[in-house]
Amino acid sequence: GAKIDKVIISKLENNTFFAKLIVSVDSRVEEIDARPSDSIAIAIRAKAPIFAEEEVLKNISNSTE
Repeated sequence: GAKIDKVIISKLENNTFFAKLIVSVDSRVEEIDARPSDSIAIAIRAKAPIFAEEEVLKNISNSTE
């Protein structure tokens, strides 16, 4: 009975990404820590949007320069 609302790539630490699944269960919204690869695969199957925190995007940009 849960619905995947979105996935957020929430952090980049020591070249490791972290993610959260945002899930609606009845009238509650739950955040679940999960591996980014699994989270992205779930989001694609559920047709849920995938977001990244601005800080993550900045860190990626800085590491490729």
